[in-house]
Amino acid sequence: MGAQQVLRAAACSALIAGTAVAAPSTERERAAVIDLGPADNGGVRRKLAAALVDAGLEPVLGDNVEEALAGIDVDRDAIVLAAAMGDAERSFGQLDCKATIAAAQLALPVLAARQAGGVLVPELPRAWAYVLLCADRSGDVDAAMRAAAMLRVVGGSPDVTPAVLAKYPAVDTMLGNEAIDVEVTSDVPDARLFVDFEPAGKTPAHLALAPGEHIIAAATGTRRGALTGTVVASQRDLAIPLTDQAGTWSAVAAKVASWHGKLPTPEDLGWVLEKIHARAALVRHGDVVEVWGHAGPVETPHRLGGDDGLRTIAEADRAAALLADRVAGWSSHAPDPDRPLLTEDIRSRGRRLAGEDEPTKWWVYATIGAAIVAGVAVVYLHHAESTTEHLELHYP
Repeated sequence: MGAQQVLRAAACSALIAGTAVAAPSTERERAAVIDLGPADNGGVRRKLAAALVDAGLEPVLGDNVEEALAGIDVDRDAIVLAAAMGDAERSFGQLDCKATIAAAQLALPVLAARQAGGVLVPELPRAWAYVLLCADRSGDVDAAMRAAAMLRVVGGSPDVTPAVLAKYPAVDTMLGNEAIDVEVTSDVPDARLFVDFEPAGKTPAHLALAPGEHIIAAATGTRRGALTGTVVASQRDLAIPLTDQAGTWSAVAAKVASWHGKLPTPEDLGWVLEKIHARAALVRHGDVVEVWGHAGPVETPHRLGGDDGLRTIAEADRAAALLADRVAGWSSHAPDPDRPLLTEDIRSRGRRLAGEDEPTKWWVYATIGAAIVAGVAVVYLHHAESTTEHLELHYP
């Protein structure tokens, strides 16, 4: 009985240790919003993120990761460009031409480098339009002539009327001037080269440029850069530093974009969740929101809640509440209701009832045999001890 009591106590200790619940954490669980489209300028994403907050979760936000989870890659220089163009537009609306031109001149080298890198630059005509209209308003003819020339190169702008553009006709900048020979290099060779927004081969390159202001840009892959200023005969070697402008979440954006608005495989979704350090997400496609997740990286993500995990956008709060319920269960190590419990299958049960279970392992018999031998030995020793006779021999 003593041995049985020891085993019973050990079993109870193991059961208690296995079912102990950790103290609840005050840190909110991270959950993502993955938007497969169609695009809505972020309105649906904001609604879903707000639903997660209301459910007590922390949406995965910041550093443009929310755009990446919609398949939109935001390069580092895109942030600088957006800020500069925003300042230019705001200042132009306030009739502050000095601030408008300063902001546009900050945007133009970024646009030149992005153009060299093969990135679409729809902001380029607008930037030159701001410069031209402000120069025209202030009577700065030289600045207006240059802006008009650049605006013609980039295809014109609807913001500039033909009458304004006609005031500053195209001229031959080399007329009466001697070209200045320069050697243009980049810290990464064989980069695409653009001069004043027109292709000029690859680096290194020998160029003959007119005296005056130029914007020279180069790019290879996601590395790009630009030089802006006045070319002078005393400085003929021009080196363009190239900076990697890939966004922090470029790989995630490329993965989500590759799904083309369709639900991904569970493996692909798991890859994204691992990269953003989240266990669950609301996945939107069209007017539908699905709740996906997994308790940990050892298992593949799956849709949570069965049919309850498939909601309309109008039911975003219910989808977020379901997600919050599941992550709370995972954190408390409760059984996952979306996963079947490990039970005896029907074939194993049939074999057991029919007495056709697998033969008992040899070590079971060995253990039983050892126990029998030990028992016999104890009985024998006890019997021997109780039946021993003591004889005394007396000698005369």
